[in-house]
Amino acid sequence: MGVPALFNLCRKSQLISPLSLILILAGSSFADELDFVHDVMPILKTHCGKCHTGDKKEGGLAMNTRAQLMAGGENGKSIIPGNSTKSLFLERITSDDKFTQMPPEGPRVPPEKIAILKKWIDAGLPWEPGITLGTSSWEPPLKPRVITLPPPTNGRQHPIDRLLDAGLATQKQPTPPPISDAAFLRRVSLDTIGLLPLPIDLQAFLEDPSDDKRAELIDKLLANDVGYADHWLTTWNDLLRNDYTGTGFITKGRNQITTWLYESLRVNKPYDLFVRELISPTPESAGFINGIKWRGEVNSSQTRAIQFAQNVSQVFLGINMKCASCHDSFINRWTLSEAYNLAAIYADQALELNRCDKPTGKMATPKWMFPEIGNVDPKAPKAERLKQLAALMTHPDNGRFTRTVVNRIWHRLMGRGIVHPVDAMHTQPWNEDLLDYLAVRFADDGYDLRQFIRFVMTSQAYQSRTVILKAEPTDDYVYAGPLAKRMTAEQFLDAIWQITGTHPNKPTAQVDRSERKPASENGPDEDTEPSKPVPVVAKWIWHDGKGSMKSELRKTFSLKTVPKTVMVLATCDNAFSMKVNGTAVAASRDWQIPVRFNIASQLIKGDNKIEVAGEMFGGSAGFICQLILLENGTQRVVTTDKSWEVRKPGGAWQAALEVHPYGNGPWGRVFDGKAVTSGAFGLASPPVRAALMQNDFLMRSLGRPHRDQVVTTRPSELTTLQAIDLANDEILTNYLTGGARRIMGQGKSSGELIDWLYLYALSRVPTAGERAVLTEVVGDGKTPIAIEDLLWIVFMQPEFQIVR
Repeated sequence: MGVPALFNLCRKSQLISPLSLILILAGSSFADELDFVHDVMPILKTHCGKCHTGDKKEGGLAMNTRAQLMAGGENGKSIIPGNSTKSLFLERITSDDKFTQMPPEGPRVPPEKIAILKKWIDAGLPWEPGITLGTSSWEPPLKPRVITLPPPTNGRQHPIDRLLDAGLATQKQPTPPPISDAAFLRRVSLDTIGLLPLPIDLQAFLEDPSDDKRAELIDKLLANDVGYADHWLTTWNDLLRNDYTGTGFITKGRNQITTWLYESLRVNKPYDLFVRELISPTPESAGFINGIKWRGEVNSSQTRAIQFAQNVSQVFLGINMKCASCHDSFINRWTLSEAYNLAAIYADQALELNRCDKPTGKMATPKWMFPEIGNVDPKAPKAERLKQLAALMTHPDNGRFTRTVVNRIWHRLMGRGIVHPVDAMHTQPWNEDLLDYLAVRFADDGYDLRQFIRFVMTSQAYQSRTVILKAEPTDDYVYAGPLAKRMTAEQFLDAIWQITGTHPNKPTAQVDRSERKPASENGPDEDTEPSKPVPVVAKWIWHDGKGSMKSELRKTFSLKTVPKTVMVLATCDNAFSMKVNGTAVAASRDWQIPVRFNIASQLIKGDNKIEVAGEMFGGSAGFICQLILLENGTQRVVTTDKSWEVRKPGGAWQAALEVHPYGNGPWGRVFDGKAVTSGAFGLASPPVRAALMQNDFLMRSLGRPHRDQVVTTRPSELTTLQAIDLANDEILTNYLTGGARRIMGQGKSSGELIDWLYLYALSRVPTAGERAVLTEVVGDGKTPIAIEDLLWIVFMQPEFQIVR
């Protein structure tokens, strides 16, 4: 069962048990799947290829693609998927009639091969997309192709909509209906920064009456450079086989490029420069082309030079060179010689061709695959050859380069590539004009990845309701709208951590996530941090000190606009953690070292809530905090005082007790002339994200790869074993157990808890039926086990795990 079917099931079934849902997510993985390329394809090529592949079409039957085979020939349909007994194809192969049997001459298909073909047909004719039996008559052009846009339909002016609407009209398909504001907010947030929108942000967005609020939201999300880099790091780590642990690191046979990659994403480095720095690298980015030095003896197709050819062609051109690295490819037109010539550009010494791991005696010549736009000098030193290759790869006339990357981004945003699979760029797109238009526009916009993402997201096509398909599409795919997508392992974990507050304390990846003040040619503007010192007028606050060493404090304040900088200075004797509008922003366990951080990115126009959990370990207790902001040119200070509310855990809220004014009491003038840190989640460290953590059992169960090979597409469904692992995973159980305790401490009633969780997790309120069942599960909301059960139920819903 694919993602669309899962979503359809979710809509029909309001609540299903967690284990049942996980097994449903595994779908059809119980089936013993055939390997089309290795099991079926050789039989078809040997016994059918002479008459029915390439330009041959005996009896009107072509077999280059699944769609051609399905179309049949002069005698009608040749194959009925799922029913071998009624398939003319199998009948002719097994016939003893010399006038109708196939093949008409030569050896007959052996019985064991017939059994494989029968199993293949009964399994529904699985055929890996992008694989062809014969050479296609269609070849993608090398140079970019300028497209004239068709006229708009129904006032839909966006270029993407004009191109897609023309195709929909030709296919007699209706225009996909628009998505709701709530669903759009969830989708665009997960697609840009990989996080769920906060309930308070959802409310504000739904109440915003402005016509351009969606475009403004896209701009705001894309301007979050740390959030953007955190999220898209997953995609590029997969593509560039970059990881933090794993094969090759212990033996120094592999180097990560994490610091360079993260910074490149964060500053939105132009993609052409990005690629040139990978092919003709700096020391920080060389890990990609250097690949992995495997231990011991390896076959000739896994040397570093051949890895280079495979990886560069696959990642940047969507060309599968793995088959051609061993012999002339039987899945595309590339040859062994072309693969080795590309590898020779990287090689440190002369490179001999090996066919199926046996030397041929023929030497490779450093050579680029498309000499129409230039070539490398085979006599130049290696560094110069790589520099020349980088220039050829990013050459303005190399349309394959731009088509490949825009196709990858389209796939990430819309659920399916315009060419699919995304590494089969030799196959015909389902909308060639759309692909070429996007590629040319991407180059014209300066190879700006964020600008391209924005361009797609501002189209009505992206903002349309997802299509629910009965089965995974094949090469007969017809566009009818975006497809629902399964969350990545990283998105799933980030969402769990958001809601439960169980983020890890420290990331594995060594990257700079500190907040950076925007550069200004004219110095600070009226909304930046004030340059003059502001005296501390805050009060130390707490409860009456009786019966509990812990204190919960909160303050709500309103903003007419959101300043660019809202600096907070805070400390607590002995420890505290702080949330702003539900997001963790700071923590400290040393009252003598105050924390200082900017909370502007967590604030919204209107009411904002600060929540603090404080704890004392003995002796005096108190919390002190001062916010400094500029609103419309006027300085404003928000301080801790008796206007704050306080309570002991589980108790009633009441006015905070002012323990001491600043400068008095046992703490003295702690803010004056002392070291100030950025706090656990302050300027130096927003909450840790899953993309920054090393792979673990849970993430592997959710589909995160090992990355010792290039990964361009993750599986869209769980296997049965992965589903069972997920249901019994100790890591996930610990997150939900800890999260349940934290959530219980928020003091929400059962109704408030259910609404909050649904708004956070699904961006909607529960239906009456869901509310009735969940109320019974959660009881009065005061039991950790009941809250944990509630979390399991919601997190295992397909609706939660799908970007729809």
